[in-house]
Amino acid sequence: MQQDKKGLRKGGAVAVVVSGDAAGHVDGFRRRYDPHVTRIMPHVTLAFAPELDVCDWMPARPRIQEALAQLPPFTIRVAELGTFMDDLVLWLRPTAPQGELLTLRQTILQSFPELAFDRLDDFVPHISIGFFTGRQALLEAQDTVRRELIPFSFRVGSISYLQADEGNTWQCVDTVELGGLSTGVTCSGV
Repeated sequence: MQQDKKGLRKGGAVAVVVSGDAAGHVDGFRRRYDPHVTRIMPHVTLAFAPELDVCDWMPARPRIQEALAQLPPFTIRVAELGTFMDDLVLWLRPTAPQGELLTLRQTILQSFPELAFDRLDDFVPHISIGFFTGRQALLEAQDTVRRELIPFSFRVGSISYLQADEGNTWQCVDTVELGGLSTGVTCSGV
């Protein structure tokens, strides 16, 4: 798989994609508050590296697949909000029962020791639902979402490798399933 053939730019992310009915629920908020809603699917970013691309991902994939075979699929629960006030971002807090999101993140970071990943020491699992230009708008949206948020869950059975195309729309390039499963999940099926 070559990056140039797909028109993908350098820099990649590894994420847990929000799936099923949960994706629709999240996108209901994103359509109101996220100007990037059409550029990327709802997700939890596990790791982003400005230099990570397909030619790095594919050789590491077998090691990642082997490590993730030891981690069974799990359920994430979402019932709370959070904010990054410095960046004016509103987000949902995903909670995994046994710290699985951190385990997934560590697996990815350890698979690419030569790459510099963003936010190495301050990882906050989150699902972004809004980006704002002012503090007051963020606080108003937070109050609205807090009233409307119905706790929900979704099953995590894979991680996805994402890259943005030249139009800055993020594409799923590859998926790796958890628990040694081989259900045939592909990027189009996440």
